[in-house]
Amino acid sequence: MDPISQVNPVLDALRKQLAENIERLRKSGKLAAGARPERAASSGAGAEGLEAVLRRRLSSLDRRSAEGLGAATRIFIEAALVAEFGAGLVADPAFGAMVAEISDSLRQDEHTREQLDRLLTGL
Repeated sequence: MDPISQVNPVLDALRKQLAENIERLRKSGKLAAGARPERAASSGAGAEGLEAVLRRRLSSLDRRSAEGLGAATRIFIEAALVAEFGAGLVADPAFGAMVAEISDSLRQDEHTREQLDRLLTGL
């Protein structure tokens, strides 16, 4: 399986985690209750764009270490969210904390972490 075809299951897990985190952040008042951002691209073009962004942003990271894979996960989460929901999401003050929390949460699940690591080392 090529790395980009592994993105969809990881994105599904990310969407689920994101929905949970957004709801919790909104309830706590840390995230504005504004309108949902529109999807940035169609799934075909978005996947190609996401892969190109990930390859560029991950190129300087050593993904053989736990720290490198943790950083790569945060980059993946951020890039996937921007590709999925648009660049306007980055302007939200809670975005960085949300990315870190989602990354940590996904890396705590062994199966998801293994999928992420395979994906990220293959790019």
